[in-house]
Amino acid sequence: MKNLLIFLLIIGSFTSCKVYHHASTENVQYDLSSTENISSDSEIENLITPYKEKLDAKMNQVIGNAEKELIKHLPECTLGNWASDAIYRQCNKFYKKPIDFAVVNYGGIRIPSLPQGDITTGKIFELMPFDNMMVVLSVKGDIVQQLFESMTLRGGWPVSSNVKCSFKADGKIINLSINDNPIDMNKMYQIGLSDYIANGGDQCDFFKGKPQNNTGMLFRDAFLNEVKETQKRGENIDAQIEGRMKLIP
Repeated sequence: MKNLLIFLLIIGSFTSCKVYHHASTENVQYDLSSTENISSDSEIENLITPYKEKLDAKMNQVIGNAEKELIKHLPECTLGNWASDAIYRQCNKFYKKPIDFAVVNYGGIRIPSLPQGDITTGKIFELMPFDNMMVVLSVKGDIVQQLFESMTLRGGWPVSSNVKCSFKADGKIINLSINDNPIDMNKMYQIGLSDYIANGGDQCDFFKGKPQNNTGMLFRDAFLNEVKETQKRGENIDAQIEGRMKLIP
């Protein structure tokens, strides 16, 4: 029975199935100073090993290659430019309608850099460990303006290549254009981003309650798709600094 319980716990940790148990009202006392009811480390390790090996094989699978090290920093960075362009392309693909631009919150990128060379599945999980969904948010130009004001106050966020924004150190926006046009306060814009931000996370309360469309794709899976599709074309992932978010002295 003891080994069966351990086995069920391990299986549960590697599957999405939920097992429900009836609560017992019986009071049971355990002597924690005794090792009689505790399995040996080797016994547990033997049970876990097949699942760990399977997971390691998946995480260590090479799915693409980086032309150079892509780095995270403010106000604009190669890792952020690649990530936001990936979301822009994947949103257009899965939303099946053109979007205006994409944004990735700076704090959502969880590694300081993506090393040059082989890219594994596990490295993309490190970059985006959260199960956030990729969504398209529909908002008017005045809300877009608020988004950029929030971004510049915090030093800038990664945005797709069709955005140009220059700002002062105090966050004041000097110039802002989307697809080479200034923001139209009455126009409806389609933004590709995570559901975390679309629901008001990371100080984006102005998005709460605004119409959004779920693409059915996790943010992380969008990145995985982008790497695999780039490799399929025989290319390496790469990005340049282009003046998308520019701090003016």
